[in-house]
Amino acid sequence: MTRSLLCAAVATAAVISSSPGPAAAPRPITVDDLMKLRSINDVQIAPAGDRVAYVVSTPSLPKNEHEAALFLVPAAGGASTRLGESIRIFNVPTPRPQLRWSPDGSTISLVAFDEGRPQVFGVPVTGFAPHALTKAPEGVFAYEWAPDGKSLAYITRDPMPPEEERQRQDRSFVVRADAPDRSTRLMLQRLDGSTPRALTPPSQYVDALSWSPDNRAIAYSAAPRTGFTAAYDARVWVVTVDGGTSRTIVDRPGMNTGPRYSPDGRQIAFISTSGRNDVMATRSLTIVPAAGGTPRTLVLDDAWVNEYVWARDSRSIYLQANDGTFGRAQHMFEQPVVRLTVSDGRAERLGTGPSVAFSISLSDEGRRAAYKSVDARTMGDVAIMDVASGRATTITNVNPELRDFELGDLKPITWRSFDGMEIWGLLLTPSGVPAGRRLATLVYVHGGPGGGFTYGLFPQFMHLVPQVDPYPSAAMAGLGYAVLFPMPRGGAGYGEAGQRAIVNAWGEGDYRDIMSGVDHLIAQGIADPDRLGVMGASYGGYMTNWIVTQTGRFKAASAGASLSDLSDTYYLSEGGEFMVGYFKHPWENRESYAAHSPLTFADRVTTPLLIQHGDADPRVPIAGAWKFYRTLKAMGKTVELEIYPRGGHVLREPMQQREQMRRNLEWFTKWIRAGS
Repeated sequence: MTRSLLCAAVATAAVISSSPGPAAAPRPITVDDLMKLRSINDVQIAPAGDRVAYVVSTPSLPKNEHEAALFLVPAAGGASTRLGESIRIFNVPTPRPQLRWSPDGSTISLVAFDEGRPQVFGVPVTGFAPHALTKAPEGVFAYEWAPDGKSLAYITRDPMPPEEERQRQDRSFVVRADAPDRSTRLMLQRLDGSTPRALTPPSQYVDALSWSPDNRAIAYSAAPRTGFTAAYDARVWVVTVDGGTSRTIVDRPGMNTGPRYSPDGRQIAFISTSGRNDVMATRSLTIVPAAGGTPRTLVLDDAWVNEYVWARDSRSIYLQANDGTFGRAQHMFEQPVVRLTVSDGRAERLGTGPSVAFSISLSDEGRRAAYKSVDARTMGDVAIMDVASGRATTITNVNPELRDFELGDLKPITWRSFDGMEIWGLLLTPSGVPAGRRLATLVYVHGGPGGGFTYGLFPQFMHLVPQVDPYPSAAMAGLGYAVLFPMPRGGAGYGEAGQRAIVNAWGEGDYRDIMSGVDHLIAQGIADPDRLGVMGASYGGYMTNWIVTQTGRFKAASAGASLSDLSDTYYLSEGGEFMVGYFKHPWENRESYAAHSPLTFADRVTTPLLIQHGDADPRVPIAGAWKFYRTLKAMGKTVELEIYPRGGHVLREPMQQREQMRRNLEWFTKWIRAGS
């Protein structure tokens, strides 16, 4: 049903909990249950701080897409109201609505489809119909309101040249290796209906922008190229709105991206690798005078800053990061709201308890922050924080049915590895298991290598549509499995030195860290040594392939988007240069590439292995899956390969997501008995 006006207030199970009826006994959660859960994809507090807009995404199996819906809730809590039902919020490949409020608070804007292209739409909170604010031929990638509310600045791609358009129509078009993509430009759109105007040259690929408080200039980051590592060539620029004159503010090697003006207009903050062009370099929050000058890095002990927002007095910044000061030891699974004082770099954690914060926004008066807050066994809800006290209150309940399920117990654990290094992980155990009972245990290795796990029902993917996770760990716990989420060296939680510990050494210390964790669970009487499984995707898929070539202790394994021949990743992947930081070029280090490739040791495999791969994976091309499968099959090993049509590095379609989770659950129950 389509409506042009906002709905009346809604208080359904999809948005806010109703009064609970008689409590039924919780039951194990299933894959089908997981595919009905909703996730919050964006949160923005109103300028006045009295209301919060948020977007909820729900998997639709009949439509085979994730449907996104916009809601408005009072900051004090209460019933949520749905807005903008007539528009289709941007949801391909996954929802990325980019919520913003107009400066006067009368309109919520977001990215939605208009004739198949993502455009900025305004959704009035007073009841009038949503309307498109942009009409970019190639769609809008990112945008921001001017502080006076009279203009938008947005990023779009240059239109296709007429000659290319003709070639595509007559089928004579060919793809030329390393041919430059069409530029991504910064555009100015006056809201008086005038024609948009480009502010940046075609030689730049713009990736982020921020208006100056006086409406006269826009700071932006741009690189001279596109590609997986283009961000490491990004610089920070400022362009005047009226004259279109630009000047470089930060011109140094490495990543310099995501600029934001301070509210007083005197400084620009941005995320930077501090002059280093290195995938393992810390991504720090950095400040530079708006007039130009020497950048100053605000150090949080190797913290990788993911998002941030200026305080209204320009004296501090609120941010969320992983690793670093507030992400070590038992806290490495948390990503709290942190207040950073600009003058002296002093950092203060806000809020209490283990949780993860995403999509932080601040009211104009600066007293309230809103964000998505994720606890251990939740999908996340909107929280309001009083920033003076750090006290947070959850004001939504988008998945009230979770109270009806046995979701298990997720907690941090630690152990000593082979060299004495303290390693951490999360342990998920089934609900109500008697003490002393040994459990069939599945080891889930994260991607990266520099990735990690957080709290949440899908501990690797709480920052986006969580159902992209191929391993339904909550359903596995419901069947009686324990799940270990190890954080070995090479990933988040141990600083930059920890990440560099696996340079030229994948499958060495990281493998031994994981196996030490397994041994620890066995010694603690938790894991059954005769009922062990291992799984993971991307780098976790590499580690799964590697593990089954090094030991026969696991009774079943599942590898997704996995690497088997490391040289393939350099030669065939969109991110091939990524491997150079770890192993140099293949021709410079042939022996090490081979020595750390699972394919080299395929003859040692005794574990039944399920290989899953998307046929359009640009990050880890499917060639490696075929090579490992064909080799194991020819050797008479137990191996199956499943290919997901249209699938990328993760699967985006709900039908495929459900099938992948279902299949993994089936695979492990076939080979490893869960019950005692």
